[in-house]
Amino acid sequence: MTYSQSANPNATNSELDAKVIITQPELTSMQRDELIEHYTEIVVDNMDMQALVQYAQEQLAEYFDTLSDVELKEDINNYDDNDGLYEELVENILISDLTKEVK
Repeated sequence: MTYSQSANPNATNSELDAKVIITQPELTSMQRDELIEHYTEIVVDNMDMQALVQYAQEQLAEYFDTLSDVELKEDINNYDDNDGLYEELVENILISDLTKEVK
């Protein structure tokens, strides 16, 4: 048995009064920013540490993916005071790839 419902073509005033049309309020830019800030706090408060770390890593990876090779190297070396982190990471990757090929 299939259920179907259709609107009463001769609706009474009480039936018409019961129908409320809800419209979304138009927010200002500042109100929208405040809405986003509050919602962000709720989302973050409900995330465990593992979810927060995973999210941060995904966002950073997306950002770093937008950089050119030169910008990426500069960013990595700016993170490290000794300016050697980029070279160390590249060396580790190359060594790791070589050991994978040998296996």
